[in-house]
Amino acid sequence: MPSPQRPYRLCFVNSMRSWGGAEVWMLETALALRDRGHAVGFVANPDSELQRRAEAADLPVKPLAIRIDGAPWTIAAVTAHLRRSGVTALVANRTKDVKVAAPAGRLAGVPVILATRESDFPLKDRWDYRWNFHTLCTGVLVNSQATRRTILASGPWLDPARVHLLYKGIDIDRFTPGEPPADRPVVGAVGQLIARKGIPELMQAWTALTAQARTPRPRLRLAGEGRLRPELERWRLTLPHPEDVELLGYTEDVEEFYRGLTILAMPSHAEGFGLAAAEALACGVPVIAGDASSLPEIVIDGETGLLVPPGDSSALHAALSRLLDDPELARRLGRTGRELVLSRYPREKTLDRFLGLTGHPDFDTEGNPR
Repeated sequence: MPSPQRPYRLCFVNSMRSWGGAEVWMLETALALRDRGHAVGFVANPDSELQRRAEAADLPVKPLAIRIDGAPWTIAAVTAHLRRSGVTALVANRTKDVKVAAPAGRLAGVPVILATRESDFPLKDRWDYRWNFHTLCTGVLVNSQATRRTILASGPWLDPARVHLLYKGIDIDRFTPGEPPADRPVVGAVGQLIARKGIPELMQAWTALTAQARTPRPRLRLAGEGRLRPELERWRLTLPHPEDVELLGYTEDVEEFYRGLTILAMPSHAEGFGLAAAEALACGVPVIAGDASSLPEIVIDGETGLLVPPGDSSALHAALSRLLDDPELARRLGRTGRELVLSRYPREKTLDRFLGLTGHPDFDTEGNPR
């Protein structure tokens, strides 16, 4: 644990150029910790979205490209930065980051070195993974029970006591219910427009919905970008009412997006935490989700939403029809979903646990005050 002579200083190491769930979580966590008076900074890819947003928020950033696994010159640069900054804990994002940050942290004498696993993907059973994740890192953060099971099954050499479950916290004052759409029901999806998110199945299910005589006609809103956008543009033009499908692109004010929905569709094939599901439920919006990875931990079938088999467009169509035809059921699921988020995922609770796991002397590893 950091001593009183060495104040708590946290560094996130993230080499992603694009903007995704891990980057959102790291930046929002850094801002929330700074608001509590803690020192937090980043090692980020030059000209990345994370660097731009962190610097715009006046958070310290060391721009550094991490291109080659375990490159000695990159390790040396990170080591020097950690020493100069007096870092007491670092959290590295993807495997490439771990292979630089973990040895640099050891060389700089950082007491707490954590890898994060943001998706439900297995570890590789290789010597370099064992060396970095087991020998050099002091622990691994996972964001769901599903991810924890996957990495322990794929890395039996990991000590389970050093694999820490830390759910993503939800700002329950920001994500609050609003007035549901008054004129027509709105189905929404948010995230990358890629196959893993179940976008092809959503297109097929929506095509089937448009073939039904339904009054009023529901609308579909998709917030996000990705390689399937051109296909979505072509597909919507084949529908009887193309104007009923809106492709909004990346949406900053995501809480307002959720509050404008009747249902969130998240038919993913795999997830890490499933942040969009938890945020939508906090806004009182029921979720139809793929029965995969962490999503059943958030979307409890028949209680906070409906689960469908991944890749099954017919099941997704049936679930959408069920909630569109039964608005009272949809409202009940949304109310129960918000109660779940309030009890399990409030951000202040997860921040306390994060501080404990990263060695802050005022909290234990469960997030309890010392």
